[in-house]
Amino acid sequence: MFREEKYVLLDAGEQTELEEKKKSGKVKLAFTAQGKTLIFISPEKNVLPYLDEKKKGATACADVFVYTHDAEKWDLHIIEFKKTINTDSIGKSKWQFTMGIYNARAVAAFLGMEIRNIYLYSGFRNDNITSMENASLIALRANNNTRALRKIKQWKEGNCELKIDGEDVKFSHKKIHLNQEGYGNISI
Repeated sequence: MFREEKYVLLDAGEQTELEEKKKSGKVKLAFTAQGKTLIFISPEKNVLPYLDEKKKGATACADVFVYTHDAEKWDLHIIEFKKTINTDSIGKSKWQFTMGIYNARAVAAFLGMEIRNIYLYSGFRNDNITSMENASLIALRANNNTRALRKIKQWKEGNCELKIDGEDVKFSHKKIHLNQEGYGNISI
């Protein structure tokens, strides 16, 4: 039903390369499947067509959808690539994750796939959050910038809170460290 260049099917141990080409740099992520896996490539270029592209953020979406299957259900893994992680890029990623979840769930429903768990991943070269100096954190606290402080806390704890279906939901948020040329690897 889907065009072959839009997805990849893998079995356990099989590999593929996930690529992203942006103005800010390219990404090449070596992906190894741990089990039955369906990957949708570049979903941000294939969002649901009924969304209003004139409304800011309506067609935002994460970079890769990975569905993994065990004997019963599917898990959804959503990957977003950023050159540099900072409080601004985390804010943008959170919206891309939110819209990615809605789009990925729509695809799963179309295919009759029941989603059990959702996991989020950020692939990046530079992490300006972890290396943030105490003086910068003190300045954020002094300015009562609770949003930025909450983003920093979530990043450091490996989780991401999103509003999904009107509810605040906490997701596991894993880091994918890329080298300065944008290369990395992951096994899901």
